[in-house]
Amino acid sequence: MTLLLRRFRWLLLAIVLIVTIFSLFGHVRSPFGKPVQQSFGKPTEQPAEASSSQPEEAWVFDAKRDSLNYGLSDDQCESAFPDLFQELDRARDFLLGQNRRINEKDMRLDVKDDYIGLPHGEFHVMISNGELYVIKEKKGEPDRSRGLAALANLYRAITAVPDSRSLPNVEFIIDIEDRAARGEKNPNRIRWAWARQQNNPWLWVMPDFDGWSYPDDGVGSYVQFREDVEELEAEYPNGWDDKEEKLCWRGSLAVNRKLRTALVEAAKDHAWNDVEAIDWHNRTNILDMRDFCRFKYVAHTEGNSWSGRLRYLHNCNSVPIIHKLDYVFHYYPLLKDSGPHQNYVKVKRDWSDLKGQMDGLIADSDRARQIARESTRVFRDRYLTPAAEACYWRRMIRNWRAVMDFEPRRYETKEDGTKVRRGVSWERFAFRQKKSFEHGFWESDSGEEAEND
Repeated sequence: MTLLLRRFRWLLLAIVLIVTIFSLFGHVRSPFGKPVQQSFGKPTEQPAEASSSQPEEAWVFDAKRDSLNYGLSDDQCESAFPDLFQELDRARDFLLGQNRRINEKDMRLDVKDDYIGLPHGEFHVMISNGELYVIKEKKGEPDRSRGLAALANLYRAITAVPDSRSLPNVEFIIDIEDRAARGEKNPNRIRWAWARQQNNPWLWVMPDFDGWSYPDDGVGSYVQFREDVEELEAEYPNGWDDKEEKLCWRGSLAVNRKLRTALVEAAKDHAWNDVEAIDWHNRTNILDMRDFCRFKYVAHTEGNSWSGRLRYLHNCNSVPIIHKLDYVFHYYPLLKDSGPHQNYVKVKRDWSDLKGQMDGLIADSDRARQIARESTRVFRDRYLTPAAEACYWRRMIRNWRAVMDFEPRRYETKEDGTKVRRGVSWERFAFRQKKSFEHGFWESDSGEEAEND
């Protein structure tokens, strides 16, 4: 009898255990998608997938969130900056219209017989399999740091996308002289340049070096400058209305002297005048770049050619006053001097109408305020964001590829039959120096072989 009770007790415990297990886990679905039958009742219902019933929200550029997103997709670039690529499309379409293709013979740096006067600094560059290489460098005017800044900016744009190998292989020459066509004997010479004269359709305009960093520690990187301006603008609770009602300009009269002297003379003796020439020898009348944003009106003048100052002024909530321009820079087509979306005030190159323009703006503060607002909306908060510049670089690569008729060679064969890579990777090139102590003693840096003295 005792043995029978023990068996019954164990049987009862087993039944209770089985029922408990089915109660706890009967609602779990099979990993293959079919519902598991509960111990009592019908199969459990599978919840509807949320994504199938709710359409995906369209992406829209937001300056606060996306201005430093260097890796926007091509579709996002097109959506956020639809008018940014006009100059690049012009350059591509012009060459195609001329039935002109870039061939491998075009890929050479200038030699002495190609130009008159001082040599231009140049970089022979290749992008292959998503990697940036410098094939060769030619020293010349101006300081090579400008070229290094452009290459660093380009490198950032390349490496920011999820797979840089999705970019086409290209090869090109960068000319870092302010006037890329200056002294050149061939008027149809094709280069990547900071700017081009309006009557020169052959140059391809890239973002200037200021997009990486201004060559002065007081300004720092472009990103740092934008942060500084944001902090400065916060000092004005009522925005543009709180700023000083003057026209501000600083610059050297050593370059483009006629144009700049005309500005100084046109502004003289007016209540709204804060126009001063800089003397770099004794460093007088210098103004921190961000402090231009303290004025309601800021003047811009070309220098040797274009002037990189304008991108900084366009970060201010101020009214840009700009003379008729000779040079085209990468976002030049976005300037509007009239209409509901006017974003600057255009004056004559001799500044003879400056007084009339200033008097009109001061008398109509609503119009002036709207121009300043439109300037910041178009430039500071969209087309001059670092994200936009990265998009421009990648579009430049793609448009350039569309006019190339050769495939860049990753390797070359030496006279002894040895196969070697062409050029120096950017990661190595950026840290070259004339001498190295890497092996415990001073020795020539092998990277110097990439230069052409």
